[in-house]
Amino acid sequence: MTRPSTIVFTGPSLRPADLVKLRALAAKTGHDLDLRPPVRRLDLVEVVDAGGSNRVLILDGEFGQSLAVSIAEIRSVLAAGQPLAGASSMGALRAVECRTLGMTGSGWVYEQYLSGAIESDGDVALLFDPEDYSPVTVPLANVRWLLDQTELSAEEAQQALRVAHGVHFRDRRPSYLLRRWKERLPASVVELLEPELADDRRDTWDRKRLDALEAVRAVLEEEN
Repeated sequence: MTRPSTIVFTGPSLRPADLVKLRALAAKTGHDLDLRPPVRRLDLVEVVDAGGSNRVLILDGEFGQSLAVSIAEIRSVLAAGQPLAGASSMGALRAVECRTLGMTGSGWVYEQYLSGAIESDGDVALLFDPEDYSPVTVPLANVRWLLDQTELSAEEAQQALRVAHGVHFRDRRPSYLLRRWKERLPASVVELLEPELADDRRDTWDRKRLDALEAVRAVLEEEN
């Protein structure tokens, strides 16, 4: 029996430790897992040109460093019979935009864009370390998720979101975000939010990461 093969375009949505666990799950479930850097323009065309029976999952993609994967490219790839799925970041954006063309999506971020609760592409943008793709700044989508999970009142959460929204994604480092919250929010609100910005806590409410993990696991746990 041919082993199912899955290409995943990932990057800052998953940590190195996550990749180790996913590779182990792929081996356990009998899948070939091909992990690739964030998708760029023409990467999908190369997948089709290479042939083979591959499932493709897009998580991360480049916005400014290189040309982003386009809707026209996705349309041509889907027309060629290549199944595409998306979640987490660029994958969620393109899955919403191309759902009528046959691209599928999943996860909280995808659902937020699909419903119109989030409209700006900038909500998933962040800076990351080019060596290991670890996030350097906090994307606004994650802040939205965090605030939804807290015991803050709706008014307090909206105020905290407005402050975060006012910080450019390139500047939204945890330390700077905390400083801005301390300047603009009541001490009782900051007291609740500050522990969440600690290094050992951020991954637990990184919604893009959680969506990415769920999407890859769902593919790997499908029946062969």
